[in-house]
Amino acid sequence: MKFAIISITHNGRIVAEKIARGLSEDPTIIQTDLYDGKVKDTLKKIYNDYNCIIGVMATGIVVRLICGLLKDKTNDPAIIVVDENGEHVISLLSGHLGGANHYTRKISMLLDADPVITTSTDGSGKMGVDTLARNYWLGLKNLHSVKTINRAITDGKKAELYLPTRFDFMEDDEIARNSYNFHYWDDNHIRVDFQEISLTLNPLPLVAGVGSRRGVSPKQVLNGLEVAMSHLGIPVDRLDIIATGEMKRNEEGIMEAAWSLGIPVEIVSMEELEIFTHPDIKPSLLVEKKFGLVGVAEPSALITVGDNPQLIIRKTSVNGVSVAVAVSGSLYKVH
Repeated sequence: MKFAIISITHNGRIVAEKIARGLSEDPTIIQTDLYDGKVKDTLKKIYNDYNCIIGVMATGIVVRLICGLLKDKTNDPAIIVVDENGEHVISLLSGHLGGANHYTRKISMLLDADPVITTSTDGSGKMGVDTLARNYWLGLKNLHSVKTINRAITDGKKAELYLPTRFDFMEDDEIARNSYNFHYWDDNHIRVDFQEISLTLNPLPLVAGVGSRRGVSPKQVLNGLEVAMSHLGIPVDRLDIIATGEMKRNEEGIMEAAWSLGIPVEIVSMEELEIFTHPDIKPSLLVEKKFGLVGVAEPSALITVGDNPQLIIRKTSVNGVSVAVAVSGSLYKVH
């Protein structure tokens, strides 16, 4: 996620900086930029460049200025408003699809503020189909049918959820259990049925890029993977591939950890690592000094995951093991 925070006043700037400091500690936040004043011009310039825009100002200002910029649920960024005293955090736009509800809760914790979330499924303690897709990185089509299913779930009815057996961890989610009846099958896709409506959700490829010190144990690697995935709130079992650089092809700790998980390993060549560039990558001075590369974990994940790659967990380092996670594809498509 890439965040922009816009403020107008001195107090607003103080709140904006506090939010930015807190977000900098979250590995799911890839970039955070601060903007001062000229809100109308700034919004026009940056609206399509960020996943989430936070306005530290009156809600009315933000509402009036985004009206001419709105497109549709699949393209609009999450919009959050925070008052200049940092007492209220309001999920204004793209609460489910863009993740505004999730980050409203996160920012309210950073500020010790009150979260304001008005979407009906959240208010009733249920999980809509769009939230299910976002939480577990599932590509969702037929968006026009989501509203009908979500309304039924809000009213206390359950939809039927058909999962591949490898996704049985989703049943550990209490809110999901309160919203769906779980079924398991051998297909690779996921399906949600309610009465005559049937929605298909396709798991997007998730790849963990791994780098390490020489001689790390499988337990260290497993711990590094678990810590990284915990930031997404999903288990290591959700990963499709573990990728690492050619210089680590004989690192037994990485190979044995992947084998124990039943997850295939992809080796990225030195040539691929040398020529690959991506705006999400933060260069590692240690790797650059040792191998002449910008990194191992982040580029390995991005190279391996496929088309339109983006980091969803920037490099996290735990006890000699570095892990980054990348996804390919889009969560939502108009069908």
